Amino acid sequence: MKESFKRFIKSYFFFFTVVLTLKFILLRYWLLYDFNPFASLWFEMSLVLIVMSTFELIFKRGKLVLYIFLDLLLSALFVGMLIYERYFSTIPTYYDLSQLNQVGSVNESMWMLFDKTDLIFFSDFLLLVVLWFFSRKWSYPSIKTSKLAMTGVLVMSLVVTIVNFQMNKSEMVLDNALFAKENGFFQTQFIQYYHENSNSETALAFTGEEQNVTLKRIQELKGNDYVPMKEHEHFGIAKDRNLIVIQIESLQGFVIGKSINGQEITPTINQWLEDSLYFSDVYQQIGSGNTSDAEFLMNTSLYPLGNQATTEQVGGMQLPSLPRMLGDQGYHSVTMHADVVTYWNRDELYPALGFDDYYAKEFYGEKDTVGFGPSDGLFYERSMDVIKEISSNHKNFYAHVLSLTSHTPFEMPKDKEGLDLPAAYEGTLTGNYMQSVHYADQSLGDFFQDLKDSGLWNNSVIALYGDHSGLHGKLLKSEDQDLLEDFIGDRYSLLNRFNIPFIVGVPGKEEVSGVVDHIGGQIDMMPTLLNLLGVEPNTLYFGHNLWHYSDNLLGMRYYVPTSSFFNKNAFFIAKNSRFDERIIDLASNERIENEFENPSSQFEDERKDILKLLQWSDAYFESFK
Repeated sequence: MKESFKRFIKSYFFFFTVVLTLKFILLRYWLLYDFNPFASLWFEMSLVLIVMSTFELIFKRGKLVLYIFLDLLLSALFVGMLIYERYFSTIPTYYDLSQLNQVGSVNESMWMLFDKTDLIFFSDFLLLVVLWFFSRKWSYPSIKTSKLAMTGVLVMSLVVTIVNFQMNKSEMVLDNALFAKENGFFQTQFIQYYHENSNSETALAFTGEEQNVTLKRIQELKGNDYVPMKEHEHFGIAKDRNLIVIQIESLQGFVIGKSINGQEITPTINQWLEDSLYFSDVYQQIGSGNTSDAEFLMNTSLYPLGNQATTEQVGGMQLPSLPRMLGDQGYHSVTMHADVVTYWNRDELYPALGFDDYYAKEFYGEKDTVGFGPSDGLFYERSMDVIKEISSNHKNFYAHVLSLTSHTPFEMPKDKEGLDLPAAYEGTLTGNYMQSVHYADQSLGDFFQDLKDSGLWNNSVIALYGDHSGLHGKLLKSEDQDLLEDFIGDRYSLLNRFNIPFIVGVPGKEEVSGVVDHIGGQIDMMPTLLNLLGVEPNTLYFGHNLWHYSDNLLGMRYYVPTSSFFNKNAFFIAKNSRFDERIIDLASNERIENEFENPSSQFEDERKDILKLLQWSDAYFESFK
């Protein structure tokens, strides 16, 4: 027995069991701030042992190659998970792994987050080389009881895995990291897959007269009395005008109206605000599809799917959308983005949204490249040519125009750096961000002037919004946090991060101007624009006209745990793996959870309401498949 034990601990099975257990413990500590060796053994290694014991039972030779491959695969996965969390502030799911072809837009930024300490996950390979060099005979020993022992390990591991799944399959995964902390990384993926592929019943009327009842229920959950859009003030004030909607990459609200070193960061937008509606308290609501989810939100007023990029689910669908509703009014719709059209599956998204045509990187070409696409200057210039042609052939048009240059990591060519930054900002992510936004604003000014020169400005509704935050995650170093706090005059909080501008101009209509501080999100943009154009939506929508309603209940399901929400007073952030519930007061930007005896109970009704709205939105989306 003593000799068999000695041989066992020299075996590959024992070596890799110990090594992988240590790696799971380390991953759990770094990713979840949780040191629980038992959890790593119970939740993670139970599944790994199924694979390893299968190696032992099936293969007589070549097991070392299989073990090394498994070890290498898991080590690369662990490092990838750490880098992903540093960028997106959430842990990835199995679905994110299937989207590795989509990392192009953030590839450079994510590699900036690689830490030399990550190499510890590959240190055992060096140990293997050393062992082989000194022994050259270290090989798997023949143990008579190994088949029986491995069968026992396999059965026990299967039982543990199945029991874990059965015990947790009915739970909702509201936060990947928290669920992984309590139930394991692999179990989280199994439960998510199970829920996403299960049929669920949702009591919701999608069509007919009962649709109005559902719209009323939606508004009631958001704290409002439902009023048909035709009865809203200013309904149709811009009827029969063209619609031009501009989505600016990574544009956040904290730079609007601000100067640095005596220079305005966004002078074009600042001047435009004098004659426009500025919805100052609007927040991003994107899911894992990021920019493409912002496009989806703008054109559907539906929630994105969260842990899945919504664009990957739209193939063959005909969604109710802004292009379709305007199409019924005789509008020709087109979307323009200088990115590759297959990125985030936009070649299927645009037909699903009902756009009549789209223009992508293949049209704009490779000249004057900044980052991974043509500059905003070239983009707007070529887009203007298309808009003029469409205008000459159609009475009315809707153009969704998406800029690209101000994308992470915000590194601009010297000839496009228009700001003279203080020395402390030079070479920092914050300084680079301000330079890229300033250039985006300058290019926008040229586009605005072209619209005016062509005569289209005075016959259009022009709207602008940011797709999502640019300064976030562990890309922000301590020096960036200090610079932002000094620039803002307050701490750089999640409110600053998620706040995006939403601006609407109706040239010649003085009443369509001023600052509106009604709480809102990207889901509210489509209804707000339809109200101005005098088009009553003929489908369900989950946002509302921001000019009319002052109360709101807005959900987020990415970057913060699902069931987090904004109401008119506060941002409630649900519990995750690192923090209990947090509450940020919208007026003061201060955390106020300590003012409540039980924050979770205090906000429980609204938390249930937002989960219901998310469920309804998902069910409505699924009904078009």
